[in-house]
Amino acid sequence: MGSNKEKIYELLGKLEAVIKENETEDGTFRFDEVKAMVALDFARTEIEKSLVKAD
Repeated sequence: MGSNKEKIYELLGKLEAVIKENETEDGTFRFDEVKAMVALDFARTEIEKSLVKAD
């Protein structure tokens, strides 16, 4: 179980690095910002949907 936790945080860190590395000096990005926001929102939604609800 611990290795999955580490992998999730590793992937999150890599994603943050890719975003920061591809930000230009004027504050824009070298990728499609709308597609990135849709993908990130989708990932957040899927994580939220998989949460185990406490009774």
